[in-house]
Amino acid sequence: MTNYSAQKSKSVSLNNQGEGYGNQNNNVSHNSSSVHSIDSNPSEVGSSPEVDDASKKQPDVQKPASVAEFDWLAMFHRTFLSIYLAKDDPLVGSGQFDYAFRVGKQLLYVLTHEQIAAVDSPNVSKTMLADLRLQAATYINNRFQQIVAEIELPIANEQQDLDKIHYIGLTSLTLVHEGNSYQIDHEFGSTFFKEACPIDLADKNKVLQLFSLNSFYKAVQLLQTPSDLLSYFDHHLSKVVNIDDFQGEFELAQAFLNSPDFYQKAIEIQQKLVEIGLLAKVETRLTNLINTTNNNTDNAQLAQNQIELTQKLQSHSMIFQRLLNGTTKRRHDAGDMIPLDQVKILVAESMYTRIGIIEEMMAYENRSREECLNGYLCHQHSYNDFGQHYVIVVYGLDENAQYSKDYLQQNYRQLLTEINAELQDPVMKEYFILGFDMSNNDGQGNVTVMMDIYHQSGFVV
Repeated sequence: MTNYSAQKSKSVSLNNQGEGYGNQNNNVSHNSSSVHSIDSNPSEVGSSPEVDDASKKQPDVQKPASVAEFDWLAMFHRTFLSIYLAKDDPLVGSGQFDYAFRVGKQLLYVLTHEQIAAVDSPNVSKTMLADLRLQAATYINNRFQQIVAEIELPIANEQQDLDKIHYIGLTSLTLVHEGNSYQIDHEFGSTFFKEACPIDLADKNKVLQLFSLNSFYKAVQLLQTPSDLLSYFDHHLSKVVNIDDFQGEFELAQAFLNSPDFYQKAIEIQQKLVEIGLLAKVETRLTNLINTTNNNTDNAQLAQNQIELTQKLQSHSMIFQRLLNGTTKRRHDAGDMIPLDQVKILVAESMYTRIGIIEEMMAYENRSREECLNGYLCHQHSYNDFGQHYVIVVYGLDENAQYSKDYLQQNYRQLLTEINAELQDPVMKEYFILGFDMSNNDGQGNVTVMMDIYHQSGFVV
């Protein structure tokens, strides 16, 4: 079996200001199942002293003068959220929200708070931890309620070009002992919302969703893409509002990723594509998830299938991201930046769309010799946004190939225009051609792949 890897690249700039995004120093094999690390290990975000059950003296909540505040912006810049930062949002700053992010037609408003306490022992009680967590939650909720009372929050509708708005509260608990500071792992599970929650859950459109720093960071790494993170926020909000049981935010993210609920958007879009004749049927692996779940049969097999699919999602998603990073670096080095709006669309693409694209690329080894020499194209739709369509072109290996790299560079506009003319019912919003260069073969079954990107917005013919 051929072993495919993305082109090795260093940290890649994904915007015109040259800000770094991600650590991409290693090749990714197509059979990797590890979770993609955006930068450093999530455990390095903070470390925790021992928590014991004995009652301890309540901490002095005054911030020690020698303790530096946590750099929230630096944390965001270590994630994909950095390129969606809405620096000019009118609701950020001056006693309002701390950060705003815009991903497509969704807005994310974020409040942050670091609760710092000096303690006289490195061992802290669970009671003290619970009190600090409640203090942090109360403080950040009071800020949110003050914002709600003083300004008119935006409304998600077509006039505002918004589908959804999320309000996120991020908390960090820092204990200081003898000059050393420790960030305490904590979570806001359903028990907190049942017993001690200061959050108003009456209006689900104005609920502040609480996450601890570590849980949030680990969830971002786990879900890998903005679209899947936003889907998780929907899932989390539903659990919070309905007071459903869950241990904590990260445990809930893991459960969501390994559940049929994670695939609902992909299923719905595939059903629409079947209705308009762009897809013959919903993919078997998705219908199997639905049927097995609905029939409550063979739960052990369903769980195993979901675990295997999750591993494939994450490994293939990493390959796609590495390919994208390699492309942006080559274009940047050549002085030909990919427009940021296009990068945002591609980075936001769901893991399920990414798996489809990478599977098409890997199917190369099953193609006929004639196809490999001449090159070929195939289609893949977005399973995150119904209006996005991908054309996959695998370059031919022969110097006179019909679909060569040179051919695509010279004719991509005509090809995109022709495909746009074919897809008029309905007209797609965005078209991408992804050109895959498979020529870097070491002769031992290892292929280092490079990807090219071409784009055109859809229009009515």
